[in-house]
Amino acid sequence: MLALRSTLVVDALDAPALAAARTTAADAVLIDLALPSVQGRRDEARSQARRAAQAIAKAGRPVFARVSSTVTGEMEADLDAVVGAWLTAVILSDTEQPQDARDADVQIRKREMRSRLTPGGIRLIPEIESAEALAVLPGILRSVDRFGAVMLSLTGLREDLRLGARASAVYEHAMADVAIAAHTVRLPWALNVEHHRPELTAMPARAHDFGAAGVTVHHEGTARGMNSLFTPDPTEVAIARAILVEWEAVRARGKWAGVVAGEVIEAPATDRAVDRRSVRRARALLEQIAAIEARERAG
Repeated sequence: MLALRSTLVVDALDAPALAAARTTAADAVLIDLALPSVQGRRDEARSQARRAAQAIAKAGRPVFARVSSTVTGEMEADLDAVVGAWLTAVILSDTEQPQDARDADVQIRKREMRSRLTPGGIRLIPEIESAEALAVLPGILRSVDRFGAVMLSLTGLREDLRLGARASAVYEHAMADVAIAAHTVRLPWALNVEHHRPELTAMPARAHDFGAAGVTVHHEGTARGMNSLFTPDPTEVAIARAILVEWEAVRARGKWAGVVAGEVIEAPATDRAVDRRSVRRARALLEQIAAIEARERAG
C-alpha cells in the first residue's frame, strides 16, 4: 500500500521546487507533466522530470508522475521520460473510461519490460476529474490490476461542472462516490485539492471524514499538518491488531465470529466484532500504517 497522507505536487518545469522536494516531509512527491504550463516546453519538462525523479527517489522519497491523458497523444512520451526503477506510481490525468486505464497499463508494462523491471511494480492511480468519470468509476477500478489508489481532483471537477464558490455539496457528493467505489475494490483514495482557494480550505478535513488516505499539498508548509490529520488514530491501530489476534483464535476454534471486548489497553471499554468484514478493515488499516512507518523510516 502507498503512503498518501500528503503528496507534494511540483511542476515539472520548476527546477528549484524539484530540488527542494528531495527533503520534503510529504509522503510522496508528484512531478506534474500534465499542467498547462508544460504546453510548448514538453521536451524540457520531460528531461527535467526524469533527472529530478531519480534524485528524489535516491533521497528516499516515493516519486509519482502525473502524465498526460490518453486522448492528448502525449502520454507515451511522458511515460518514456519517467518510467524507471525510481518511479513508484503513475497518476493518469483525466481518466474517463476503463479503456483509458487499460491503455495506460499496457504502455507502462511495455516500459517496465524494456527496463527489466518487475511487471506491475509501478502502480497506476487514475485521476477522476469529471462527471463522466464519476459515473463509470466502478468499471474503471475493475479494468486493470495495477491500481494502487484513486485520486479525485476537485479542480478538474470544478472546471468540468462550472461550479461556483458555494458548491461544497457537489464536492462532498463526489467524495462519497469515490469513497464507496474505492472501498469496494479495497483501494485507498486521495484528494487533489488547491488549499489556497477559499471555498476549498475545508475539503481536506471533509475528505478525512469520508475516509480518504490523504490529500495533495502544493507548499511544503502544509505537509506536516496533513500528515498529522491523516495519520490513523493509535487507538484504532491497537484495536485492529487485537482484532487480527482474536481472528486467529476464532478460526482455530473453527468459528467465523468473535469479539474484542476490553482486551485493548488503549480502549478498555471498547467492544468490537471480529468477523471477515472487520478483519478486512483491520488488515487495510495495518497496511496503511506499515506504509507510513516505512516512509518515515526513510527520512
